[in-house]
Amino acid sequence: MAGSVLRFEARTVIRRSASEVFERLADLPGYRQWMHRDGVFGDTELTSALPVRSGTTYVDRTRMGRFVGEVTEHVPSTRLAFSETFSMFGRPLTQARPSYVLVVEGDSTVVQHTAEAELYGLARVFKPVVARLVTRERSHTLASLERSFERSPETE
Repeated sequence: MAGSVLRFEARTVIRRSASEVFERLADLPGYRQWMHRDGVFGDTELTSALPVRSGTTYVDRTRMGRFVGEVTEHVPSTRLAFSETFSMFGRPLTQARPSYVLVVEGDSTVVQHTAEAELYGLARVFKPVVARLVTRERSHTLASLERSFERSPETE
């Protein structure tokens, strides 16, 4: 149902190699060290064994509840994608599909971030609120990623 899908797109440039940016994005347990704390994000916990790769499962704990997720694409230094489902009372309310495409540009990496969210059932009523929340959270995620490299030593 096209009317229930939200889409967010943004890009940023980070003055680091694509492999460094990819490693940070793929280190799901490490999110707590660089992700902003003023939004809904709380913590990420792997529910499958390391290393993180396609098929790795995890739980994002947020102020809204738990998002059960899976890494759906893991192409080192190039692409990383996820699928996350938020449910209440055993019924899915939303499925989020954030993804990152990394493109080398000189000594920097262009991070192209896209996130889609599909709303189900009663969640569709809250589409305008969810749209603002998605835009805020995804923008904060990119800003947090960029800031994490600004304060990190070059030898990291």
